[in-house]
Amino acid sequence: MFDASNTTHELRRARVRLAILPLGATEQHSRHLPVATDSILAEAVARRAAARLGAWCMPVLPYTISHMHRGLPGTAWLRNATLLRVIHDLAESLRHGGVREFALVNFHGGNQVLPAVLQDLNLDFPDLLSVGVLDPWKCLEGSGLFGMEDQLCHGDEFETSCMLHLAPGLVRRREIRDQRKRFHAATLRYAPFPCFTKLTHTGKPSRASAEKGREAIARMGAHTAREIREALAVARRARRRRR
Repeated sequence: MFDASNTTHELRRARVRLAILPLGATEQHSRHLPVATDSILAEAVARRAAARLGAWCMPVLPYTISHMHRGLPGTAWLRNATLLRVIHDLAESLRHGGVREFALVNFHGGNQVLPAVLQDLNLDFPDLLSVGVLDPWKCLEGSGLFGMEDQLCHGDEFETSCMLHLAPGLVRRREIRDQRKRFHAATLRYAPFPCFTKLTHTGKPSRASAEKGREAIARMGAHTAREIREALAVARRARRRRR
């Protein structure tokens, strides 16, 4: 795996073909998790996938679509059109450095514009295959790892467990409270989180453990590498047919 600690000479000598961009967020995660939670998880999963694929793991992009948390300190976001432009520019810069395959690894459910971003990248840059793993946590849903929670979401047992594994010193354990209200994530398209609950997270983080987090991160890393490999294989076949 390669990352930002490598030199340009090392990347050139290795002829790195695949670059992976982790997408996180900078947004409130209730009282018990830091605003960098999504970025920390995105980078952890992307690095594990990159290690399996021999890819370059780029620095995490910490600002994405977070206006569903507006009004809460520590939250900062881009508009959908801005995020599209940022990723487009990054992809263009990679082409100039010899990268020929580009993968997004997203760890923020609010980034719903990403399928359109990938579609545009493959239209605009025929010499750069662009794919994405936009919801790596889906491989855990229904697995039984996180008890009865049927939807892994924001600041819940799942995210708290991952943070207890990756950065336990950043988890405010004394501030953990379980959420009793339920609401559909789609409602966040119309009004920000504080309109629905004072506890601005979901689920039951009191059930979290570092052991569950370790297993979740390992599974997501393996799943993400597999998904990138399979998506690139499909993209290569499609490009060959077009020729």
